Amino acid sequence: MKKYKVYLALLMISLFGTDLTDFALSVWILEQPGSSVSSYSLVWFFEAVPGVVLAPFIGSMVDRWDKKKMIVGGQIVAGIGSLALMALHNFGMLQAWHIMIVAGIGSVASMFVFDAFQASTSTLVSKDKLVKANGMSSTMYGVIQMGVPILAPVLYKLIGIRSIFFIDVITFSIAVVAFLLLGFVVVARSSDKFNFKEDFKLVRAFVKEKAGFSYFIFFFFLMSFLIGLISVLFTPLVLDFSNEYILGIIMSCAGVGALLGGVLMSVLKEFKRPMNAVINLGYLKSLVFLGCFFFMNQYTLAVAGVIIMALFTIEMVISEAFLQTLIPVEKQGRIMGTVSFLVGITAPIAYLIVGPLVDYVKLFVDHFFPDLYTHYPGTNLTAAIAVVFGLCGVFLIIISFVYKQKKAFNNLDDLYVKELEMLKENKDLTPVVNGAEIVDQIENHSEEEKEKEVGV
Repeated sequence: MKKYKVYLALLMISLFGTDLTDFALSVWILEQPGSSVSSYSLVWFFEAVPGVVLAPFIGSMVDRWDKKKMIVGGQIVAGIGSLALMALHNFGMLQAWHIMIVAGIGSVASMFVFDAFQASTSTLVSKDKLVKANGMSSTMYGVIQMGVPILAPVLYKLIGIRSIFFIDVITFSIAVVAFLLLGFVVVARSSDKFNFKEDFKLVRAFVKEKAGFSYFIFFFFLMSFLIGLISVLFTPLVLDFSNEYILGIIMSCAGVGALLGGVLMSVLKEFKRPMNAVINLGYLKSLVFLGCFFFMNQYTLAVAGVIIMALFTIEMVISEAFLQTLIPVEKQGRIMGTVSFLVGITAPIAYLIVGPLVDYVKLFVDHFFPDLYTHYPGTNLTAAIAVVFGLCGVFLIIISFVYKQKKAFNNLDDLYVKELEMLKENKDLTPVVNGAEIVDQIENHSEEEKEKEVGV
């Protein structure tokens, strides 16, 4: 667990700089002449699509390649992208399409980094501590989400986006150098030759073997779409009736929620019925979205941000621990890569349609409910986005209710419990080749093997 904490801290240092830059770029894009929700969401679309589309291929590589090299290489590629944007801005040439290209490349690089680290987690941490480990990572991410939105607007005004780019470069450099010096643990790799057709058969066989797993994928497919709609609308919503400082405060409140959710999950030893939990979390999120529809203002959004991010963090920790428990470590890259593609593809779709959707809702409100504007701050944009929040709340209730009745989906809880029970029964009898125990075994090897396998 100590090694896991060190590697996680390094990734979070790099992520801090990335999030700082992302916040600054979001404000910068919306400040440009002629910007709109459609043009803003289009940047999000091109940022998300490459990584999502290539997720199955990246997953296949993660299973076969050296995890340390993937983590270091991915961060270097992302850092070069930040350097390119900084150079373009310095020469007064930076445009939205530049950001789209660099963001797209960065999404692929980040996919390599975090998929490789996620696949390594089952080696760094034993399966009965995966909920705690994922809760810990969510806690650290929550700290970043809480601090960046407060710090970013101040830095944006005081030192400008150019200096923020420089901070990003410094943070990723620290992480890369530290990873190179510290080394990494040995992670089980697939000996199969790269064959995407065979990889697809492996994934299909796993989904068929684990009854109800296809329901898991489709459930999070729908969740990803709704969250995608809300997330891309959040910044233009707040800036429509306020400024970047208020936006920073509200986003920091969301960071507090992520922190609280992470802390809660990091103290839990295990979670007995994960699928039942995510359904109940769906009901709670729907109530928050409906609350935003009826009482849309900066205070409501701040409270909603805390609750939504806490619930979302808990949901993500549960789902990640569930996947890491059920999937053998040497297959995690391929199976999780396919799941990332099938689930994640909805977010870019949401980013693509959300601009036209908001424009249509504005026309609808203008024609049928013009008095609705008096109920909300800002312009008709705020009213239209509030309606989208309400629709998302209604859909969440319907989805959660339908899945609550699905026996196959609920049976996944039995599979999860059975896997944990088998782990406990065999822990003292069978060596855990892809668990945290391998770290202790490696440390008893010869000095030569230590240098090759464990550099910490």
